[in-house]
Amino acid sequence: MTPVTLHLEYFGPYRDATIDFTRFMTTPLFLISGKTGSGKTTIFDGMCYALFDQTSGTDRKAPAMRSDFATAADRTRVTFTFTHRDRRYEIIREPAQTLNKKRGQGLTDVAAAVTLTVYADDREVTQLTKTNQVRDYLQELLQMDGKQFSQIVLLPQGQFRQFLIAPSEEKAAVLEQLFNTEIFARWTEQLKQQLKKDQATSQTTAAEVTRLLASLQWTSENEEAAQTLIAAQRPEPVVTLMAAQQATTREQQAQLERRLATAQATVDRLVRQDEQEQSLLKDRQQLTQYRQQATELAQQAPAMDDLQTTVTALEWVQTRQPAWQEREQAQQAQQQRQADQQQAQQDLMAAQTALKQAQAAVEQHQTLSAKITATTETLAQWRALEPIYQRVATLEQDLQQAQQDAEKRQIAYQQAQTAWTTNQQAQTQQRAILDQQAEIYARQTKLLQQANDLADAQSQAATLQQQVAQQADLTQQISQITGRLQTAQSAAQTAHDLAAARYQVFLRQQIVTLSAQLTPGTPCPVCGSTTHPQPAQATVTETATEDDVKRAQDQATHATQQADQLAAQLTTLQQQLNANQQEHQTALQALRAQLSVADTMDLTAMGAILTQRCQEQQRAEQVNQEQQAALKQAQTQITQLTEAAVELQAKVTQTQQAVQQQNTTVDKLATTLTTEQQRLPADASTRAEYLTRVQKLQDQLAADQQMWTAIEQQYQTAQQTVLVAQDRLATATKEVTQSDQRVARAQADLAAQLAHPVAPLATDTEAQVARWLPQVATLPVKREQLQTFQAQQARLATLIETLSKRLQGQAKPDREATQSALIEASQAVTTLREQERQLKNLLEQNEQATQRLRAVLDQQATALQQTQELTELAGVVNGDGPNSKLGLERYVLQTYLRQILTVGNQRFQQLTNGRYQFVIDETPAASKKRSGLEINVYDDHVGEQRSVHTLSGGESFIASLALALALGEVIQQTTGSVDVDALFIDEGFGSLDEDALMTALESLETIEGRHRMIGIISHVSELRDQVANQLQVVANGNGESTIRYHAAD
Repeated sequence: MTPVTLHLEYFGPYRDATIDFTRFMTTPLFLISGKTGSGKTTIFDGMCYALFDQTSGTDRKAPAMRSDFATAADRTRVTFTFTHRDRRYEIIREPAQTLNKKRGQGLTDVAAAVTLTVYADDREVTQLTKTNQVRDYLQELLQMDGKQFSQIVLLPQGQFRQFLIAPSEEKAAVLEQLFNTEIFARWTEQLKQQLKKDQATSQTTAAEVTRLLASLQWTSENEEAAQTLIAAQRPEPVVTLMAAQQATTREQQAQLERRLATAQATVDRLVRQDEQEQSLLKDRQQLTQYRQQATELAQQAPAMDDLQTTVTALEWVQTRQPAWQEREQAQQAQQQRQADQQQAQQDLMAAQTALKQAQAAVEQHQTLSAKITATTETLAQWRALEPIYQRVATLEQDLQQAQQDAEKRQIAYQQAQTAWTTNQQAQTQQRAILDQQAEIYARQTKLLQQANDLADAQSQAATLQQQVAQQADLTQQISQITGRLQTAQSAAQTAHDLAAARYQVFLRQQIVTLSAQLTPGTPCPVCGSTTHPQPAQATVTETATEDDVKRAQDQATHATQQADQLAAQLTTLQQQLNANQQEHQTALQALRAQLSVADTMDLTAMGAILTQRCQEQQRAEQVNQEQQAALKQAQTQITQLTEAAVELQAKVTQTQQAVQQQNTTVDKLATTLTTEQQRLPADASTRAEYLTRVQKLQDQLAADQQMWTAIEQQYQTAQQTVLVAQDRLATATKEVTQSDQRVARAQADLAAQLAHPVAPLATDTEAQVARWLPQVATLPVKREQLQTFQAQQARLATLIETLSKRLQGQAKPDREATQSALIEASQAVTTLREQERQLKNLLEQNEQATQRLRAVLDQQATALQQTQELTELAGVVNGDGPNSKLGLERYVLQTYLRQILTVGNQRFQQLTNGRYQFVIDETPAASKKRSGLEINVYDDHVGEQRSVHTLSGGESFIASLALALALGEVIQQTTGSVDVDALFIDEGFGSLDEDALMTALESLETIEGRHRMIGIISHVSELRDQVANQLQVVANGNGESTIRYHAAD
C-alpha cells in the first residue's frame, strides 16, 4: 500500500489542503515540520479517518476534527488516494455535520457519508457507497484495523517509550489488542467457569443421591437394615436390598388382585339387581303422572275448538291480504301524484315571472354595449405608446449604470494612487528591518547552545524523578511486606501452638485408651507394672484424631514457609532501595553542578529552576524565531514591493484614462434620454403614470364586460327555467291519470276476492277484514298451539297403554334388603382397592427412585473423573500448575514479545553499535500478572543485564524506536496485512544529542528507507537543517494552517 495524495477540506486546521506524497517517493526520509499545535499529526489523522472512520489517537474523535472556522456553508471532507499492486483506490469520507439547506433557508443535519472507488488503468471498476460495504472491503484488502494501522504506520509521541518501560500488565493490555489474543483469556475463563459448574454439579449430584435414598419407602422388615446402610453411605447395597423388597411386594400385590376380583363380581351382581328394582318403581310413578296429564288435557278441549275457528278465519283473511295492501298503496300513490301536479303548476308561474324581469333588464342596458366598444378603442391607442416608454426606461437604466461605473473608475484611480504611495512607504520600513540581520543570527547561535544544555539537564531531572518514584514504590512495598511478615510470623507461632496443643490432646486420648484396656496381671505397655492401682481417666471433653494432629502440623509448617518467603522478599527490596538511593545521590550532585546551584538544593527546587529556565529559553527562541521570520518576510516583501511599484504606476495611468472615457459615455446617454422623453404625452410623462392610465381603462372595460355578460346569462337562464317547468307539469298530469286507473283496478280486484267470506266474516265483510288483518301475524303461534295439543293427546294415550302392559303381574320389590347388601359388598371392594393402591404406589415410587438412583450413581462416577481431569487442565492454563506459573494467554503474549524483541534487536544493535540488545526479564515476580513481559537490556560494555529504566533519554528513544519498528513489522507478519510503504514518527527526537540524532537519521535511512518512505513529524530545529526534503505546516495565527514543500537543492 503506497499513499498518493491526501486532500483535507475543513478538517482540523486545514481549509483546503492537498498533501502530495509522490513528491517524496524518491527520497528515503522527509520532515513534516511546524509549530506545536499547527496540525502536523492531523495529516495522519486524516489518513486514519478516511480508511477507518477514526483518528490516530484516543484524545481526538473524528466528529471533533471539523474545523472551528468552518461555517454552515463549508462541507468537511477527506479524500485519500493510495495504490496497492496494480490498482488505485480513492476513498472520500464526510462526517456527520450541520450545513445550510440546499433549498430555502435554515440548517439541516447531514449524515456521515463515504465513497470508495477502485480504478484499474485509470478505469473505474468498482464503487461502494455504503458504510458497511466500504468497511468490509477495506478490512479484506488491508487485513488490519485502525489500531493496528496506527501501530504500523505511526509511532506516536511518547507512546512507544511508554510501552518499553511499562509493567507486564500494561504491556499485556496493548499486546492483547494488537494480536487479538483475547481468545486465550476466554478459553481460560471458560475452563474456570466449566470447573465451577462441574464442581457445583457434583455437589448437586451428591445431594440428589442423599435425597433419593431418603425417598425410598421401606417395609418394617427392611427398615433397620436399610437405615444402617444409608448411614454408612453405601448406596449400592441399598439398591440391592430394595430390589429384594420389590419382589416380595409384587407377590403380595398378585394375591390382593385375586381377592379384589371376587368381591367386585358380587358388587356387579347386586348393582344389576338394584337397577332392575329402581326401573320397576319408576314405571309405576310415570304411569300415575301420565294419567293425570291426560285428564288435564281433556278439560282444555272446548278452548281448542274455539282456537280452530279463529285459525280458519285468519287463514281466509291471510289469502286476501295482498289485494288489500295493493289498494292501500294505489290510493297513497294517487295522493302523491296530485300533490306533485299542484307544485309543478306553481313552479311554472314563478319561472314565467322571472323571464319577464330578465327581458326588462336586457332592454334597460342596451347603451352598455356601445360604451364597451369606445373603451376598447381608447385602450388600443394608449398601448401603441408602450415602445417609447420602454426605450426611455432602458436609457434611464443605462445612464444610471454609466454614472455608477464612472464613480467606480474614479475610486479605482484614487486607490491606485494611494497604493503606490503606500508601497513606497513599506519599502522604507522593510529596509530598516534588514539592517538588524547580523544581530539576530548571533543571538540564534547562543540560544542553540543553551537549548542543548537545558535538554541534557531535563533528561537528568527526568531520570532522578523516576528514581524517586521507584524509591517510593520500593518503600511502599517494604512497608506492605513488613506488615505481612509480622502477620505471617504471628500466624506461624499461633499455628505451631495449636499443633502442639492438638498433639497433647491426642496423647492424653491414647493414654486413656490404653488405660481402659489394662487387665490385672498384664504388664502396662508404658511402665511395665502388672498392678494398676490408679489407671488414667478421661478428664476433658476435647478430642483430636491423628489426622487432626497431622493437619495442624502441616498448617504450622506452611505458615512458617510463608513467613520465610516474606522475609526473603523484604531483604531483596531493602537492597534494591539502598542501591537506588546511592545512584540517586550521585546523579543529584551531578545535576546541581550542571545547574550551578547550592549543594543543599533539592530536586523539586531544581525542577522549578529548570522549568523557569526552559520558559525563558522558549520565550527567547520564540522572539528570535519571530525576528528571523520577520527578516525573511522583509526580504521577500522588498522584492515583491519593487515589482508591485511598477505595476501600480501603470495602473494609475490606466485608471485615469478609464475615468475620462466613462465621462464621455455618460454625456451621450443623457442627450439621447432627453430627446425620447419629449415624445411622451404631457399628462403621462412617466412610465408609472402611463401604466396607471392603461390599468384604469382595463379595469373599466372588464367591469362593463362582466356586467353585460351577467345580464345576458340571467335572461338565458330564465328562458331555460320556463321550459323545464312546462315539461315537469306535463309529466305530473300524465302520472295523475295513471294513478287513478291503478286505484280503480285495485278496488275491483279486492271486491271480487271478498265476495264469498267464511262464517265469522259473513256480515260487513270489508270492516271485518280490516279488524282481523292485524291478527294475521299471530296465525303461526295459534296454529302451533292447536297442533301441540293434538300431539300431546296422542302421545299420552300411547305411553299409558305401554306402561300398563309392562306392569301387569309385577309385585313391589324389597329395596331396603337389596341396598343393604350392596353397601356391604361395595365397602369390601373399597377396602381391597385402597390396599392395592398403597401397594402399587409403594412399588412405583420405589421403582422410580431406584432407577433414578442407579442413573445418578453412574453420572456421579463419570463426572468425578471428568472434574479431576478438568481441574488439572485449568490449573495448567491458568498458571497454577506445579511446574509453571505462566498462564496460557501470558505465554502466548510472551511468544509474540520474543518475536518483537528478535526483530527489534537487529535495529537496536545497529543503532547502538552492538552495545545493547533486548532480553526478557526471567526473574520470578510476586504475582502472575506482573511477570513474563518485563524487558531488560543486555549491556555488552558491562557484560550483564540491566533495567530499561536505567537508559538515558537518548538511549531510551533509540530503544523505543527500534522496538516500535519491530512491533509494526511483527504485526504485519502475524495478521497477514498488506505492506504499507510509509512510516511516520511523531516527535521524540528532542531528547537526542547531536551525535545520537545523526545516528538515528542515518539508521532510519539505511534500515527503513530502502523499503518505504519515512516522515518525521517534529518541531526540533536541528532536523530542519539535517533533513533536506520537508513538508512544512505553516500556522497563520487564527487556527488555520497551510502546506508548503521544501525540496533538496
